[in-house]
Amino acid sequence: MKEIRNILICGLGAIGCVCACHIYEKKEYNLKILVDESRLKRYIENPTIFNSKEYRFDYVLPSETGFKADLIIIATKNYAFDFVVDSIKNFVTKETIFMSLLNGVQSEQKLASVYGSDNLLISFYIGASCVREGRNIKQDKGEYCIETGPYDNSKPQAAEAVSHFFDNAGIKYICSLNIKEEYWKKFIINTGINQLSAVSGKTLKEIKQNPELVKRLKALMYEAALTAKVSGITHYKEIYDSAVKFLMEEIEDATPSMLQDIKSERKTEVDIFSGYIIQICSKNNIKTPENEKIHNEIKQIELKFDKNMV
Repeated sequence: MKEIRNILICGLGAIGCVCACHIYEKKEYNLKILVDESRLKRYIENPTIFNSKEYRFDYVLPSETGFKADLIIIATKNYAFDFVVDSIKNFVTKETIFMSLLNGVQSEQKLASVYGSDNLLISFYIGASCVREGRNIKQDKGEYCIETGPYDNSKPQAAEAVSHFFDNAGIKYICSLNIKEEYWKKFIINTGINQLSAVSGKTLKEIKQNPELVKRLKALMYEAALTAKVSGITHYKEIYDSAVKFLMEEIEDATPSMLQDIKSERKTEVDIFSGYIIQICSKNNIKTPENEKIHNEIKQIELKFDKNMV
């Protein structure tokens, strides 16, 4: 597989910026940021500021045909994913590698159905919370890692190429052949802390100080683990235990993205957490009362927001 030189990033929020700013600093790479017409004007007039430094990226519209990507990194919110999958088609070749850093466990399946799985990686972001206010993004501690691995373990070439690229670009990562179990662990963690933080208005540290909230946190996560079970993950109990230990013992505090969305009256990603759990478990006659309850609570909160929330 050829060396990665041309990179397209879709989504310039907190996680997209972590990748884009590192790559931007390495002048030997040709980095493009995919935008639509409305964002193009806004981003040019109001450049991204990441950790107090201004970045003026090179933007590309979906209609352009002169750029072909060696690597496409998707870091949008989930509600924009279907639009992005269609919008990247002009930049794809048979050797293009795909990485999705979206929350949830569905985006890779969708990418595989459209573009195939040979050059597809399973990937997710872990690290210190980023706080976004408009085009100003802060990651105070600067601690992060992208965990990635081949969608198909029998085809590791894409993972090897991305590992080499990340080494050169200075992007922190872990390449794992056990990526599917780690992927589900992240989903179980997010199902608990993202949703509970959103409805309670509390950070992880504050939740851990309340026994009733801790009980609810674990119940939400266990229903997510049952979703992993019916999806073919055999070690779901061990993954659940590891996820609980991570939140309760290995991380002191966090301000989850869904809480930030609620405070900013932005559309949340509740449908890819409790919405997905309810959908999958109901098909397998598994009850999910905690996720059904919290799904309704978040939807009720969203109804109070402006209809044009983004």
